Amino acid sequence: MIKPIPVPRADIIAGEPWRPCLQVGYFVEQVRESGGEAELSPDALLFADLWKYLGEVTNGGHAQYHENEEDCVLRLHALRELLRRIGLPGHAELLNKLEHIIIENEDDIFELWAGGDDMMAKEIFYGVDDQFAELEVSEGRLQDHLWNWLVQQPWIVPEDDQR
Repeated sequence: MIKPIPVPRADIIAGEPWRPCLQVGYFVEQVRESGGEAELSPDALLFADLWKYLGEVTNGGHAQYHENEEDCVLRLHALRELLRRIGLPGHAELLNKLEHIIIENEDDIFELWAGGDDMMAKEIFYGVDDQFAELEVSEGRLQDHLWNWLVQQPWIVPEDDQR
């Protein structure tokens, strides 16, 4: 049985997409830390990974995502599929380009990180950062799409605020 994820109804209807997304991201993180990952919908796990991607990219670009995400290339495959299902082919293609950049430059990237030349390592990712910014306009903000998709999922259970 798939464990439902409670989200305060006020967060769902607040008009601030980050609120329910953040709630679900934290919930999934806590369940993963307690070893209960198998109880969650596979889509909930993918959503949390995509939310983490968005946070890393928004905070420090694709270089930061690459640096902080273990098994980055493996995750990109699953994230692309979810982006396609959400209806964001441009964002999915961007992750395909990111994967190719990582694979083609892997040795150089790691040498630059290890040698402390962070700026040179980050420059490798500037093109996908620019494309991401363009997609945020042409396809719409990823955060808004994630919220719209999330609140339609059967494993999301709106709850009245009990405070």
